[in-house]
Parts: sequence; structure tokens; C-alpha cells
Amino acid sequence: MRDILDLYRKGLIDEDEAQGRIWQCFYERGEEFMIDISRHERLGFPEVIFAEGKSEDQLLQIVERILAKGEIALLSHVSPERQSVLKKALSGNAMESAGRLMVVGAKNTGKSPGTVGIITAGTSDIPYAKECSLILESIGTTVVSCYDAGVAGIHRPYLSLREVKDADVLIVLAGMEGALPTMIASITDRPVIAVPTPVGYGVGGCGVGAFIGMLQTCAPGVLVVNIGNTVGAAAGAVRILRTLAKNRS
Repeated sequence: MRDILDLYRKGLIDEDEAQGRIWQCFYERGEEFMIDISRHERLGFPEVIFAEGKSEDQLLQIVERILAKGEIALLSHVSPERQSVLKKALSGNAMESAGRLMVVGAKNTGKSPGTVGIITAGTSDIPYAKECSLILESIGTTVVSCYDAGVAGIHRPYLSLREVKDADVLIVLAGMEGALPTMIASITDRPVIAVPTPVGYGVGGCGVGAFIGMLQTCAPGVLVVNIGNTVGAAAGAVRILRTLAKNRS
């Protein structure tokens, strides 16, 4: 960007040309999309492509533009059928998937700014936990996990904390009544990000009961994302880790 400003200052390019070039430093534009290519550098967390509602051609164009910039492409809400199509079309690239999430391109092997502990209340929550793990690991974050630690067995939350004792931030996923984040937050001083999952039945099914329960938590300081919002939970954890890393340096 400094080079662009120097050219403008010297009168070698006009204002419109300078503005256009600066714009290109931040965004990669296609006919039907605009990619925030500088987001990872700016925020420490890359742009995530929401696949639902996009055509296969649009997804391929976006992924190819991102890969051409040397970045990894993260796609959320990708159906199994769509994943099969993308894997065939992008077979020359490293790929990994978990649940509805897909990562295309080589993972970041840089130094992790910290460690995220991921805890699930039940086995049914694991697909969502694995989405969180894949997102974080793909950008170089260290992850430790503990599954099936729900409050149906009151001793299990205590055991889960022993397994993630080295974590700086905790992401806790639960369906049903969503009680686990409250329990965890009542016995640890670590930041807790609560993720309600669409696991349950009856009146509170589809994650609504867990979501309301988490919002109504009596454990102060629990941060709650939307139902199944694994991307938001991972991004929140990264923001906390980056701040902790700056304070330590």
C-alpha cells in the first residue's frame, strides 16, 4: 500500500487509480462475489465461505481465488453431496472435512497463540466440536478435546477440566437443556464460549432449549453464540488468544 501511496504522491497515478489499487489490496472481486483477502492478516481469522445458497460454480470460483492468494479456503454449511463435488473438482489440493465444514489448502503450521479446550456434553455434540477443532487447527491453533462430559453424570465436568487443564480458552458445546457451560464456568476462571447444538427433543428440540438455557446462565461471564455456530465460537476463541498473547509479550 505504501508503494501505491508513493506513486500517487509523485503524481504517477491519479486518485481514482490509487483508490482502485488500494481496494485490491483488501478485496478480491468476482462478478458475483467479493472476498476479504486481508481478513486473516487483519484479524487473525480468515474469511469463511458460507456454502449454503451458493452454486457449485460460485464456490469453485471463490475457492480458486483464495488458493491463488496462497491462503486456505474454509467453507461452512457444506452438504455431503456438495462436499463430494468439491473434492472431485479440487482434487489437486490438500483437503479435510468435519461435519458441515471443509478446509481446502495446506494448514497453517505457524506458532499457536495459545490453546483452546473443546468440551462436549454428549457424543451427539461431537460433529460440531470437530468443526471447531478443524477451523482452529487449520489456522495453527492448538486444540485439546474432551467428549461426553455432560451433567447427567455430575462427576464428568470435573474430569473434563482435568483433560483440558492447559487450555487458555474453553469452547463448551451442549444440546438438550444446555447446562454444561454453566457448570464448567462455575468451577474454572478460564473464558467459556458456549455453543448450543441442535441436539434434543420435544419443546426444546433443535437447540432452542439449550440456547435459552445458556442465555439464562447464572454463571457470570459465559459468552453464548447462536445454535450450531462453530465458526463464531472458533473466531471468538482466536480473538481472546491473540489478546492474551499480546499481553504476555
